[in-house]
Amino acid sequence: MPDIKQVLSDEIRRLARKEIRIATQALEKSVSMLRHQLAEEKKLVVNLEKRLSALDKVSPFAAAQSCKSEAPVKLRMNAKGIVRLRKKLNVTQEMLAALLDVAPHTVSLWEQGRTSPRAVQKEKLCALRSTGKREVKKQITALQAAKKEEKPQA
Repeated sequence: MPDIKQVLSDEIRRLARKEIRIATQALEKSVSMLRHQLAEEKKLVVNLEKRLSALDKVSPFAAAQSCKSEAPVKLRMNAKGIVRLRKKLNVTQEMLAALLDVAPHTVSLWEQGRTSPRAVQKEKLCALRSTGKREVKKQITALQAAKKEEKPQA
């Protein structure tokens, strides 16, 4: 005759495992679903980072304009910073003015501290901070080529 204590103990364990399995089954499904969603979100982030790096390669100005947030960000730019940036990029005031689409005299006034750039120019200046000398030279040559093409038509 089997031991009644052992039989009851085995039956209680079996029923407990069954109840635990039933209770955790819903959690396992939700965990599986969340893992799937997380994998999709990671793929999306990787995709967006690739697109952002492609935009940065095209033009720092386009990247700065495409990444504008809803809340305005206060950009800090002073006269010494503009002079430092211009010297770092090894460009003249005229070249910087051409890049920013302003008059050369305006750049001179910024550097003297008499006036400060507007928000649009501040964004462009901030985008130039992360731009290298080679990229700036390419942009300047492209602008000069565009001006040469416009002159015969005028």
